[in-house]
Amino acid sequence: MENTRLTDRKFFTECLDRSIPDLAPLAALAEAGEIAEAQRRFAAYVRRTLDPAVYLAGEKAALEKNADRVLEAAARPMKHHFISCRVPYTFGEVIDWEFNPTYNGYKEWPWQLNRHPEWRAMAEAYLLSGDEAYPAEWSRQFMSWARQAQVPENASGFATVCWRTIEAGIRMQTWMYVLHAYLRSPSVSDEVLTVFCKSFWEHGWRLRNFCTSHNWLIMEMHGLARIGMFLPFFAESAEWLAYAHRRLEGEIDTQIYPDGMQYELTTGYHHVCVANYEDVVRMIRRAGQKEPEYLRRGLMKMYAMYPKLAAPDLMDPTMNDGGRLNAASALRRATELYPDAEAFRYFASRRAEGAPPAYRSILMEYGGAVIFRSSWEPDALWAYMDASPFGKAHQHEDKLNVQIWAFGHELLPEAGTFDYDTSEMRRYVLSTRGHNTARIDGMDQNRRDGYAWKEEDIRKKADVFFETTDTRDVAEASYTEGYGPQKLAVTHTRRWLFLKAEAGLPPMFVAVDRFASSDDARHRYELIWHLHDNPATVADGAVHSAYEDGVGLTVARSDGGVQLWRGVKAPEFQGWLPRHGVGDVEHFPIPTILNTGYFTGARRVVTVLCPYDGGAPRVAAVTASPDAAETTFTVRLADGREVTVSE
Repeated sequence: MENTRLTDRKFFTECLDRSIPDLAPLAALAEAGEIAEAQRRFAAYVRRTLDPAVYLAGEKAALEKNADRVLEAAARPMKHHFISCRVPYTFGEVIDWEFNPTYNGYKEWPWQLNRHPEWRAMAEAYLLSGDEAYPAEWSRQFMSWARQAQVPENASGFATVCWRTIEAGIRMQTWMYVLHAYLRSPSVSDEVLTVFCKSFWEHGWRLRNFCTSHNWLIMEMHGLARIGMFLPFFAESAEWLAYAHRRLEGEIDTQIYPDGMQYELTTGYHHVCVANYEDVVRMIRRAGQKEPEYLRRGLMKMYAMYPKLAAPDLMDPTMNDGGRLNAASALRRATELYPDAEAFRYFASRRAEGAPPAYRSILMEYGGAVIFRSSWEPDALWAYMDASPFGKAHQHEDKLNVQIWAFGHELLPEAGTFDYDTSEMRRYVLSTRGHNTARIDGMDQNRRDGYAWKEEDIRKKADVFFETTDTRDVAEASYTEGYGPQKLAVTHTRRWLFLKAEAGLPPMFVAVDRFASSDDARHRYELIWHLHDNPATVADGAVHSAYEDGVGLTVARSDGGVQLWRGVKAPEFQGWLPRHGVGDVEHFPIPTILNTGYFTGARRVVTVLCPYDGGAPRVAAVTASPDAAETTFTVRLADGREVTVSE
């Protein structure tokens, strides 16, 4: 059996750049059956022409700062012990690269195993120690992978365990590191080095011909560009590199809204795209070249998202399948490209340098994220509302969801994200009930059914009203796509207010929710508000929940009944934050307010969400007419005063 699907003969006769004098004779050697000699000459050429000193410049010094951690990480795969998706597994003498040890058959385990992070760990340990045991063991593992993981001949980029194109793109960064780290090791034979390069060629071929879309495409083209730039001896290298740049440039307009958000509308996958574009820049600079202008333009556009969304702890909120994201860390990398950008320096230094953005509250006009903030200080009041389109992928059924921070604490979280499995927790985080919005008749929003992204959607503004003044910020958007499998035709409109300096009132957020049905039936609304797992009390229909330091949130509603659910599993999940562990773990229970009521035709519900510190709630209750046409509400404060406010 050939060690790869690509035969030695084809590799030497068709895949190399025969205009290179040292490589030109290899075709004749292969035709004559002198494969070992062809491998010897090819390996000698690769060892002579690649430059580990340039590719790995500064690596050893950086690794020495964490030498114990590096060596510990490398010790595991030396014993065939691997950790993927947090789940550890120790293979015997033979590693089965398609094996899945998870209790629920979680497909990500073998997929992520085949990204080969452990191989980089072993290469790092070799750079530190010079111990030939690392390249010797890697050679055995790689050859076993090459024999087992044959590149598919005509399979979709989404197909197979070992050769999905996302893995093919991602592992090129690790593989190129490994290639340069072991390049001159006597433990890596001419045959192993040749087979490694054959597999590099197969990666280039697959990434060029079976690339996909979304964030996958950015990772695929990053991998293809890395092959084209650092392995120029392939016949197709120049074309692969040019193709990768064309696609990467084109995707900035295809995937990135004019306001800077990537079209999957998740913080996490936005950052995946940013990080891959950044790595292409670093790759080009490492080769001693200047990056094309499109990369600087595109990154500047994408960097703009991080400060716009940032909460007072300088983290971006969880959005769809993206968890909370460290904007300060992300913008540290941005200062390498834009050292004079004051806002980037402000974030990168965690407020020690630079200056904050000139804006406070802001609407991302295309991506639809609404951010209210009182200041850029750590104790600021901050809120997010999802007024976004459905986006391209990784969506949750959560339009009009809100989140709140104040006085250094997250006060109104959402369920966030979880592993891409079939668990109840996964269904919960995808669902409307895992978010701070509304359900109708016990049913979730249903945007997914019948939805199709159109290319022109990237240039459409979100359907949201936004206004900011000295005393208040206002946003309003509607959910109109129906509830449940039958897409029950009820419209939910949320007017979201930040009363920053309203006469007689402490700063507070207010949700004015209007429900309107197209039939004469009686419907049940359920407004959901997730809290952190702090003591929660109910007084006069208002819920007060506070941390030990006295920072808390009052949630007061004008209509319907209130229940507190915490860690409920049946009849359905409610009141949880996900725990990312190993196996079927017990998740984190949190108190969750379910405010339920009924309506025929239309109804209005006003909810005051008032942060407080010092352990003293400032709001006691709110009253408002349920008539959807009314526009005032009255807040009763803890001292008994009442203040009437117009929306």
